[in-house]
Formats: sequence, C-alpha cells, structure tokens
Amino acid sequence: MSAVSRGGRGQRAPARRGGFVSRMSTPPMDSMPPIRTAFVRGLAGIWSSPLVVGATVAWLLVEWLVVVALGYPGPFSLLAHVAAPAPLSTTTDLSVSVGLLGVARGLPLVFITSGLVHALWQAIVVGLAVEIVETGGASRWGAIRGLRAFPITFAIHAFGVAVLFTSSIAAGLGGGGLALLLQLAIYVFAVWAFAYAPVIAVTEGRGFRECLGRALRAARLPGSGNLTFATLYVVPWFATTLATTVGSVPGSGLDVNPPYSAWIFVLVVSLFHETVIAALAMRYLAVTDEVPDAPVRRAPARETPRSRGARSGRR
Repeated sequence: MSAVSRGGRGQRAPARRGGFVSRMSTPPMDSMPPIRTAFVRGLAGIWSSPLVVGATVAWLLVEWLVVVALGYPGPFSLLAHVAAPAPLSTTTDLSVSVGLLGVARGLPLVFITSGLVHALWQAIVVGLAVEIVETGGASRWGAIRGLRAFPITFAIHAFGVAVLFTSSIAAGLGGGGLALLLQLAIYVFAVWAFAYAPVIAVTEGRGFRECLGRALRAARLPGSGNLTFATLYVVPWFATTLATTVGSVPGSGLDVNPPYSAWIFVLVVSLFHETVIAALAMRYLAVTDEVPDAPVRRAPARETPRSRGARSGRR
C-alpha cells in the first residue's frame, strides 16, 4: 500500500521520526556537502585569504604581548585554540586566566575579560568565514557582519564553563581511559549541538533562542553526518590540548620568548580552527531550507463562565 493511500484522501502520510541510532544509520543527505569536500573548500578559502591570515597573525601577536605584559608565564601553545568555536576555546581562556590571577580571581576573568575578547574574535572569524563561503573572498564587511554573532559566541563561551565543570566531574567518576572517553563525549556533544548557532546569527539575524534551537534542529538532520563531523574535529583538538599539558608540542614550556616553531604551530592550528568554521558555514548554508521550523506552541484556551458552568453541571 502506498504512502498516499495510507494517508487518506490523497494526502501523504507524515514521515516517522527515528531514534538516535536510526539517525546515524540513515543514508547521507544529497544536499549536505560531504565532510571532506567541506573541509577542503574551507581550507582553500581560509588559507588563500590574505585578510584572514594577516588578521590571525596580528591577533595572536597582540594577544601574546598583552598576556605577557600582564604576567602570563606560558605555555604559549595554548593560544593555538583561541580561534576554536566555544566551548572548546573556553579551556584556553580558563588556563590563561588561572595562570594570570590564580583560581579565585581567574574564574571571574573567564566571563568578564577573556570571554568578551575571545567571543568578539570568534564572531569576527565566523563573519569572515561566512563571506568566504558565500562570495569566495573575505573583506572588512564580513568582519562587521560577524558582529551579529557576538551575543551567541559569548553565551556559548559562558556555557562552556559549565561544560568544563561537567567534564571534570565525569573525569572523577571514571578512571584512566574511561575518564578521557567521557570528557571527549561531552565536548563532542557540545560542538554537535551549538556549532551552527553563530553561523545562523550571521546569515539569518535570528535571536538568541532561535539560533540555539535552529542549530540543534540542523544538527539532528538525518543523514547529515554532523555527529561524525563533531567527533573528527574534537579528537585532534583534544589530543593537542593534552599534548600541551605534557610538553610534547612546540611552545608548551614556560617561556616568554617562544621559538619560531611554536609560532608556526600556533598559527597552523588557529587556521585549522578557522577552516572548520568555514566548513560548518558551508554545510549549514547548503541545507538551510531543509531545517524544520520550531513547532508553534498553542496557547491554552481561556475558560469562559459558560464553559465553567457547563463543566460544573457535568460534575
């Protein structure tokens, strides 16, 4: 029996919503660019833009001079993740803030100072990445347009502190490899749920709640591969963050004069994060018309005296 005849009167029966496992087993979307294609095109667009590369170098240089002037001893390699989408970059903000002021005064700095500054930089990067995807090049207008995403990037950045504490609690519940897997899963879920929100703010100018809700609905599109994308992105970020703590990457020592290899490492990783943002923008813009709208909540019917009397009579 066809779907039309089951629906009755020539109407198509509504599609069933599958569970979490069925979403992972659905075939790929034709309209969503594959992960490799989106990453390669984002890489070509970001790395070929003199404005993006120059702005990244200038930002890293100014940031390093500022934190050193404030007394930050290192490691310099942590700055490689400043350009990462929140809440991943919140880890860097927390480490730098605690390194400057200690735990008691460093936590407020994450929200007030470094959170505002890095959220602003991430909003600018999203605006430039969106413009590269839409036009093939970046300009000052893209950076100005990216300011639309500042409330979103700052809110997700603040939420990232809760993600950090949750991952720390999860690490305490497990031991060894289990703790690492739990932390990794929490970060993957956060990126999967919120990665599209800044892009939506830039391209559609929606409000805070609309951006977060639409980002989650876009992440849940069957066959989109968004969970796989988030996993493939979070794993190298997690690995390089751990490598910084054990001193196995350039610039992971306490030194106010990092070597050239450390600068190259930080610049390459920063451009990698910006490439991922461009890939996210490309993937979302390809399916923006397929993202379902939020269901309309019907207001409860107001009770009239007549209906109240009828109800009491039935009783």
